[in-house]
Amino acid sequence: MGWTLTPLSVVVFVSGAVSLAVAVAALRERPDPMAWPLAVLMIATAGWSIPHAISFGFTDIDQVSVFIRILTVSAPIVPVAYLVLAMKYAGYGRYLHRWVYALLLAVPFGTAVTVWTNDAHHLYWRSATVEQVGNVSVYVSEAGPWYWISLAYGYSLLAISFAIFGAVAINSDRIYRKQSVLMFVAGFIPTLANVPVALELDIAPPVDPTSSTLALSGVLFALALFRYDLLDLSPAAYRNVPGVFGDGMLVFDGEKRLVEANDHARRILDADLDIGTTADGVFDAPVEELDGTVVTTMEDVRRFYNVQYSPLSDHREEVIGHAVVMREVTELKDHEQRLSVTNRILRHNLRNELTIILGEADQLATADIDRTTSVERILEAGERLQDVSEKARHIQASMRFDDAALVSCDLVSVVESIVETYRGEFPEAEVSLDAPERAFVLASDYNALETAVRNVVENALEHNDNDSPTVAVTVEVVDGGVRLSVADDGPGIPESEQEILRDGHETQLEHGSSLGLWLVYWLVSAMGGKVSFADREPRGTVVTLTFRGSEEPPSESAADPARRLAPKSIETD
Repeated sequence: MGWTLTPLSVVVFVSGAVSLAVAVAALRERPDPMAWPLAVLMIATAGWSIPHAISFGFTDIDQVSVFIRILTVSAPIVPVAYLVLAMKYAGYGRYLHRWVYALLLAVPFGTAVTVWTNDAHHLYWRSATVEQVGNVSVYVSEAGPWYWISLAYGYSLLAISFAIFGAVAINSDRIYRKQSVLMFVAGFIPTLANVPVALELDIAPPVDPTSSTLALSGVLFALALFRYDLLDLSPAAYRNVPGVFGDGMLVFDGEKRLVEANDHARRILDADLDIGTTADGVFDAPVEELDGTVVTTMEDVRRFYNVQYSPLSDHREEVIGHAVVMREVTELKDHEQRLSVTNRILRHNLRNELTIILGEADQLATADIDRTTSVERILEAGERLQDVSEKARHIQASMRFDDAALVSCDLVSVVESIVETYRGEFPEAEVSLDAPERAFVLASDYNALETAVRNVVENALEHNDNDSPTVAVTVEVVDGGVRLSVADDGPGIPESEQEILRDGHETQLEHGSSLGLWLVYWLVSAMGGKVSFADREPRGTVVTLTFRGSEEPPSESAADPARRLAPKSIETD
């Protein structure tokens, strides 16, 4: 008898057509590592759907059995291709050696041989007939032993595939979760439809619906392919990135589109990085040329990051993506800078003071000079060297401070003690103080806080060229912090010196000559504070130290008055 087109045949033909369309789209993406398994999967589902649709229109057992055998050869390839797709998608493609493919295809190959030689041994079907269900011909058979072997094997591969896609969905975020869920559902729906029929359960429908559901599977695969860029934005590249997630990290696919950016990278770049953004939209330079140190500001704090680029390769050494890692090196840069500045200024001051000492010592060898004057100059030079040495020791000590060690200190009590001290040392100066009763700040300790404040006040007095210097010290509580301002009427701090300290770095050709201001900058920065400068009219400078406020009272050890006026007791290794 001839072949009759039925409505169910049309539905199943559509399933096959959708599968073939997705297969063609996947093949256009070669040599993407997932293109082939997706194409094979879709061709296998088409090889399942189309013969099944044709078999519905025949009534003769011999004609129906030909297309059922074609279907049965294609069907076992589906779980194999689905597993390969899952492994490549999740980044496990390196385990798919040739011998693994051979093992995976062993049972499908055995099924193909058994099906086409079934009349000789009946290992797959013991018997078969054709029944009419409405206008559809249904192939009804009694399963043989190889049928159950093939079925168990296929379901096992599907279970492994579901586990892989499920793990990716649980452990990934954003687009990966959507992709993996689509891939999971695309395989689960036809499996769910197939189980009652394949296991010959009582709830099985009279016509196998598996081939009909493959149309929905094809739509889901197409959605993953075109809507969520399955072949380009797979997590394989992300899973091949080494364990650097403590750093800022960006991962781009082979087309240099962003597929992953951790939260730290978003904070560093201070940008809302959307998945799919091109590398050119993130960086000014080509991604392959990113190498070196960049400077950024986070929460008003200057930070240095070492940027490194690395191509991501699969097990065949083919580049499948690009990784950019940003590792913070602020502490290292600060350490290098402190050593550099301290070394330069120590050499500069040591050379100058030794010149004075040696010159005066040479004069002492002459009997007809005022020895008292020379001795005084030598002693003054020695005291200056001692002061520089103490500041260098404090700088070394400041390298050990960190945020976890900050304690609550009363800034007002520190300022009051220092102002009282310098009023005695500079009786000709007018040193005023305007401060609340108490103002607690976070500081490394009282010694560090006193050292920073003392150097600012000392600088305002020592470098003032007026006969009667005027210094105004103000403490005020501001939003979220405490501000200390020291205003003088002296010649002011050179703009070049202010610029270096504002930027927090120096060059080989330009550096500050005052260890005191550098020490203030580093100590206050270590406490999470800021140092700023402003000109005062008609002359002078206002140096402002802004500290982080604290409502906690000082700890017993930090509040010990015996330690408050001992800034030189900071111990060093």
